[in-house]
Amino acid sequence: MKKTLAILFMLLPLLLDAQEKAAYRITYDCDALYNRTRGVYRWNLDIGNTTAVFYSPNWRGHSEAAKSLQGTDDIASAMDAVKQLGSRYPNRNSLEILIGAPEHGKYTYVNKVGVDQLMYEESLPDMDWELTDSVKTVCGYECHQARAEVYGRTWTVWYSTEIPIPYGPYVLGGLPGLILEAVDSDGIFRFTSVGIEDVHDATDVDLYGKTDAVRCTRKKYLALRKSNAGQTYSEAVENLLGKGSVTRIVDASGKDISNQVQSEKNYLDLK
Repeated sequence: MKKTLAILFMLLPLLLDAQEKAAYRITYDCDALYNRTRGVYRWNLDIGNTTAVFYSPNWRGHSEAAKSLQGTDDIASAMDAVKQLGSRYPNRNSLEILIGAPEHGKYTYVNKVGVDQLMYEESLPDMDWELTDSVKTVCGYECHQARAEVYGRTWTVWYSTEIPIPYGPYVLGGLPGLILEAVDSDGIFRFTSVGIEDVHDATDVDLYGKTDAVRCTRKKYLALRKSNAGQTYSEAVENLLGKGSVTRIVDASGKDISNQVQSEKNYLDLK
């Protein structure tokens, strides 16, 4: 089975037609500390002929389900349905990355900052991988260890040459095999592959949120992200609902946190 899968990956450009459709899906579970609380986040990496897209299936599922509730006249039922969606699609994340687009060696990044969906295009970062002699098994495949710094974080990854494609979670890649596990040196993020499968549903290798996204540069995106992080809870809610819409915000214990700066979030990139 493993040898067959490896051969299929090498023949991938010949098996697909000109239209970029996903042929394989790699599923990762990420044990992460995003907002001072650890949780397990599900991510997919859909691989096509020349590109791959990294995304949260829970974000896409929640977004599609929420759209179906728009325009309903039964407000009470709609609010109840929204609450159920939160439980059905937990730990969702708006980040999506299209690798190899708009051209080879580049990627397109889409993510929310506050209420704004932003998008930028950037060259893939240089990853000066240090290969080690360490070997272990991940998801049933023999993997080799490598380390590199990417956007300010040092990543230790495990890649398998049994699956000879240069992708991985996030923007990590460029190795002679698929990255099946990746952990940063601070222990904030740990991606582990939990599944590798064929895709049979004609899924496009594309960005879900690009239609409504505002184009910017990576520099501008980081500046807006930093500015948003410095907002108080009341400022953040007013940006979402409009000025004067909220007078007081309390936490779970009833403490007024209106003028308190939002808790710092962790990101896959530091700079």
